[in-house]
Amino acid sequence: MAKAYEPKKLLVEGAEDLRVIPELIEKSGIRWGNNKREAIVSIQDCGGYENINANLISTELQTSELTHLGVIIDADEDLPARWISIRNACLPTIPDIPEEILDTGLIHITKNGIKFGIWIMPDNQMRGMLESFLAYMIRDEGVFGNMLRK
Repeated sequence: MAKAYEPKKLLVEGAEDLRVIPELIEKSGIRWGNNKREAIVSIQDCGGYENINANLISTELQTSELTHLGVIIDADEDLPARWISIRNACLPTIPDIPEEILDTGLIHITKNGIKFGIWIMPDNQMRGMLESFLAYMIRDEGVFGNMLRK
């Protein structure tokens, strides 16, 4: 069976991300879709951070139908080291990728016109992971915290 047309793709470390991200999108008021064909983005579980490498990023960016590629990874214990690592994985294909990640994450237009983004959990500033982000949202009195309490 031929692979479905996927103009927007998100690479994630694992199965937890695959399950949680659609829920977060729905909770923020954006309709996710009722099935994979209707989903606003295709999410790929990469089976661990070590599999989100230069070869994968290069291959994905060469997909002819692709318009958007996102990467969500955990900072774990050392955010600067994780940024350097993912940036180095991107450099062969995206030589003009910025040296620093902003606290709002990275959104970069590649030379081929693909919108490429990186988010380092929990917030592009602190060490942690998806679970840290979720714990922060639950404690936070902000929009996400209030939505999760409903």
